[in-house]
Amino acid sequence: MAGSGFSVEVEGLEKLQRKLGGALTPAKTMIGDLARYVQAELKKGAKPHAADKGTLAEGVKLEMSATGQPLGATVGFFGRGYGARSSMGAIAPTVNYGRRPGKRPSVQAIGRWAKAHGISTNPWVLARNIAREGTKGVLFLEKAEEAGRKKAQEMMGKLAVEIEKRFGS
Repeated sequence: MAGSGFSVEVEGLEKLQRKLGGALTPAKTMIGDLARYVQAELKKGAKPHAADKGTLAEGVKLEMSATGQPLGATVGFFGRGYGARSSMGAIAPTVNYGRRPGKRPSVQAIGRWAKAHGISTNPWVLARNIAREGTKGVLFLEKAEEAGRKKAQEMMGKLAVEIEKRFGS
């Protein structure tokens, strides 16, 4: 018994693929530009006070999708390694949302933070106050997301015009 098969041939497919491929270039550019914009917004928001050293902001990373993968980008705190910058994802939620009153944070950790920020107050007193009052979050993740959404709408409109020009509607 002979095998059965099914075949479809589309005339002009190669030409269509070349033409559609032209839409990917401005889309890739837009996604890269948008990701860099969101990264900058995250970095700006992660350093809300002039006295902040910017270590959390330096931990914001950007990765573009590899060639052959669906078009996209990831912005955030990720990666492997050792040291402060590789572990910023763990403290980002506390900086973003704040900390409820309750358990006292490590006096040693608060002491290191205070020293790095030029604060001479006794670290035990700072830790006690944090336990009593908590800390206020700066909501930098939400602010960056909102800014990114607004920028994406603006950029999508420009992308649509660019693709329309290329395809000569």
